[in-house]
Amino acid sequence: MASKFISTIIEYKNKIILSVISLYEAYKRPLQIMLPLLILSLAGWLTKIIIEPIQFEKEKNYRYNFIKEKLIDIRSAQLAFKEKNGQFTNSFDDLISFVKLDSFVLIQKTDTLIQYYNTVYREMQFKDTTLLDTLGKVSVLDSLFKNGYPIDSLAFVPPLNKDQFVMRAGVINKSKIDVPVFEARDPNPYDPQNTLIIGSTVEANLNGNWQ
Repeated sequence: MASKFISTIIEYKNKIILSVISLYEAYKRPLQIMLPLLILSLAGWLTKIIIEPIQFEKEKNYRYNFIKEKLIDIRSAQLAFKEKNGQFTNSFDDLISFVKLDSFVLIQKTDTLIQYYNTVYREMQFKDTTLLDTLGKVSVLDSLFKNGYPIDSLAFVPPLNKDQFVMRAGVINKSKIDVPVFEARDPNPYDPQNTLIIGSTVEANLNGNWQ
């Protein structure tokens, strides 16, 4: 009885082995074709998840370097505008027009002594004074930027120059003193978690948020 049972088990085992061999032979060719494709697909997927963040960061740094430079240029133009007008502007048209058409007066200051008659002491005395000599004028554009600077594109976000910076200006009260403020920001950042901004309309700060 036991030997018959063992014989039955061996018979089933042999059938299973033959079935596996037959199955392998039947699918051997498709497996030889599909397995390399599966390996290539897996390798491509792994490469993608590794390379994409690196490429994203590289492209982000490339774009943000241009944007930082442009925001600094906007700040330079705004500071010149404020020096002449006493406040910042929220209009790129006004800012660009000012840079293109306005000018600075060049003044030379010289500290010196002058002699004068003191009516109290009834004698000639000397006093310190500063002499101001007007040397001429220089355009704001030539003063702030290098020759050939594309001032008409000041409002646009590089390097694509499709979007326009959002710019605001106003006045805040700081320690009972009215302080002019402005802010310029990228409205459509490449990395939504890292928007580049220069200046502020809620505090007296003219720096970029990366500085």
